[in-house]
Amino acid sequence: MQNNKKQFNQEKLIEILKQEPDIIAVYLFGSYLDEKVTQPGDVDLALLLSKPPKSNVQRFIKLYPKLSEVFAPFEVDLLFLHSVKVPMRFEVISASKVIYCTDDDLRTDFEDNVTREYLDFMYHLKAAHREFYEELMEGNLFV
Repeated sequence: MQNNKKQFNQEKLIEILKQEPDIIAVYLFGSYLDEKVTQPGDVDLALLLSKPPKSNVQRFIKLYPKLSEVFAPFEVDLLFLHSVKVPMRFEVISASKVIYCTDDDLRTDFEDNVTREYLDFMYHLKAAHREFYEELMEGNLFV
C-alpha cells in the first residue's frame, strides 16, 4: 500500500515558530503519526506555551493560517496544552513526536509534572472505581 502522507516542510515550520517566542514546544500526535493510516484526515498539534494566552481564540486565529500552510492539504487541529485536562496532556506527551522545541529543560519539566499529576490522578480514579464496585456488589447502591 502506498503511503500518501505529505511530508511537512520542517524549515518553514521552524521559520514560522521562531516568530512566536512564547511557544516552547510543538508536539505532533494523532493519526498523522500512525504508520497504518495512509491518509490521515488532519494533523494534530499540541502547543506548550511559556504562559497561557489571554485568549485561546485569538492565539488560534493568529497561528492557524500559518500552520495550515505548512501542513497543507491537511486540516490542522491545534491544542493548547495549558487548557486541557491532565489525561489529555498525558496522552499527548506519551504518544507524540516533538517537532519543535526552544527549551528542552522547560519541556521535560512540564512532561515530568504531567506524568506525576497523571499517575496521582489515576491512583485516585482507580480507588474510586474500586470503592464504587465494592459498594455495588454489596448491594449498597441501586442502579
